[in-house]
Formats: sequence, structure tokens, C-alpha cells
Amino acid sequence: MTVIRRLNETPIFSVCIPQYNRTSFLIEACKSLDVQTFREFEVCISDGGSTDGRENELLNYLKVSQLSFAYQRHENNLRYDTNLRASIALAQGQYCILHGNDDALAGLETLQQLFDCIKKYGSPGAMITNFEDWRTGTVTRRVRMTGVAGTGPRVAAAHFRNVSFVGGVLLDRAEAQKLVTDKWDGSEMYQMYLMARIVATGKPLLLTELSTVRKDIQIPGESVDSYAKRARLSPCPIETRVLPLAYIGPLISDAIAPALTRNTRNSVLEKVFQQLYCFTYPFWLVEYRRVQSWKYALGVCLGIKATHDLHAIGFSLTYRVWLKLLFWATSLMALLVPVSLFESCRERLFSLAKSFAR
Repeated sequence: MTVIRRLNETPIFSVCIPQYNRTSFLIEACKSLDVQTFREFEVCISDGGSTDGRENELLNYLKVSQLSFAYQRHENNLRYDTNLRASIALAQGQYCILHGNDDALAGLETLQQLFDCIKKYGSPGAMITNFEDWRTGTVTRRVRMTGVAGTGPRVAAAHFRNVSFVGGVLLDRAEAQKLVTDKWDGSEMYQMYLMARIVATGKPLLLTELSTVRKDIQIPGESVDSYAKRARLSPCPIETRVLPLAYIGPLISDAIAPALTRNTRNSVLEKVFQQLYCFTYPFWLVEYRRVQSWKYALGVCLGIKATHDLHAIGFSLTYRVWLKLLFWATSLMALLVPVSLFESCRERLFSLAKSFAR
């Protein structure tokens, strides 16, 4: 089923929201859109087969709101990547603003601020902003400067980690729709693929220190599913666990591959895997030790190893040996460091990780 009410046939922004069973949160998210001072936008919602039976509640809100919207319901349960792609397919704006269904815009003038930033710095292929916590207001500064970061595979390789959280990410709509692919469905990082391919192949990346998103809407008596809330496995066997995060390295390698030359392939892709092995994967190994167990985290580590065929990705023998040594060194550290020690150093480690791009 598709329901469309377009009040503006040529919007600047299309706010693209993949939806599944979070109707109360999505309505709150839409309320933060309906009060925006900047009105040249539309809301594009793809429902990936929700089972909460509240579709009419959402549609009734949309119809009485002042929002321009396109809503599409799919009968089958779509995974995240497919659902996000479907929301982008509904878009007609110049830019797609990717938005979580349990997040809100940070203020009444957020869209106006984004528009002003684009006017000042020129039309980007992609844009990354900061975000804050709904409950505490604490800002996550994944961006530490405002300005054009550049273009090309090295820029994409330096900034891909900053779009792991989908909120506050803008993409050139025409480019995002042109690059449609289901190759990396199941990675839960479709936005990462699009950003990296768009920037690597010639469109500029714009960064802004603006905090544009209030992450994780809180509604009394309701909550959203999370890996941290799932019951601990007991007993927990040591077995290879291929989680979506294991595919980030191959995904980014594929995204920027068309822009790489024979002389730059090893050095650019090395930067991708250095970041993953030094920052992304150690964090998640410690996190899974915290919410599950050491055995579970070891299984995640084995899953990462199983998906990373460095030879197939195109590394020379020297780079393969170096990266394998780096992977096991940082993985062992993450599997052995006391969780409490890691938690006490979390903020400093986060700052270090973000400084890598600069």
C-alpha cells in the first residue's frame, strides 16, 4: 500500500525513514519535522512489514499534520538495508536526509540551518552532522570542523565510520537512487556504502559541527529492541558468529574500488582496515563481552576473521601479513582488557578514534 500527499513537487529535502514496529516513536519523530520553520521538504517512510497493527494510527497523524509525505507499506518483513533503500526510492528532493524512526530533529530551525550550510559551502554529494542524546543532551561530536572535507577515495576512507549512525547524514538524492544495489543487504550499513561510493567517485563531502538529531526518543512505558537488552546465552558455545559489522571492511572496499588505481589501492584500503582493526572492532568485542560473555566476543572475532579475505580484496602479501598481525594484536587486547578499564577510558578513546580522520 502506498499513500502520498505531496504539497511541494520540488522539495529541497526528503527525510527518509525506514520503519518497523516503532509507531509511537515514529509519530514523535514526525512531530519534530512538522514544526520546522523551513518547509521545503517531504517525509518518505518505508514500512518494512510492521506487525504492531498501528498503521492507521500513523496515517491518521500524517493526514492531519502539515507534512508533505510519501508512505509505503511492504507486506514482507524487510531487513534494514532494503527498507532504507525503499525509503530513498520514494524521495523527490534534492537531498535525502537519512533519519531513524526513533530519533527527532534537534530544533525548530534544523532544516533551515542545513539549507543555509549547503548554500554557504556549495552542493555536496554527502554531508555529515553531529547528534545528541534525547535524554541527556550530550552531543556526540563525530564531526569536529565545518567545511568541505574534499572528494575522492582517501576522503571516503577517512570518514566512512562517521555514518555508522544513520541520523544526520545527507546524500545527493539522484546519486543515491542511481547507485541502488542489494549486494550488501544484511550488512545494516547501506548508508555507509552510498556515502563512500558517492564521495570516492567525485562528489564532495561536507561536514558541519551542527547537532541536527536528538537520538533515541524516550516514551514512558515503551522501549525499542537493542542488542544490549537481549538475554545472555547460557551456556554460550565458542563458535563463529558472523554479525553485520563483520562486513564493513569488504563493503567499503567495494564502495571505493572504482576510484582506486593500482598505485593507491593498498595504501587507501589499508587506512580502511586500520580504522576497523584499531577502533571499530575492539570496541564491539569489549561491548559484547559486557552484554554477553567472553566466549560470545571470541565468536564475533572469529566471524570477522572469516569474512575478511584480504587477498580477494586486493592486498599485496606484505599488507596482508601486516593487517593480520594488527587484527590479532588489537583483538587479543580487546578480549583481555578489563571491561571496567575500557569504560573508564571510553571518552579518550573516542576522541582518539575521531582524530584519525583529521
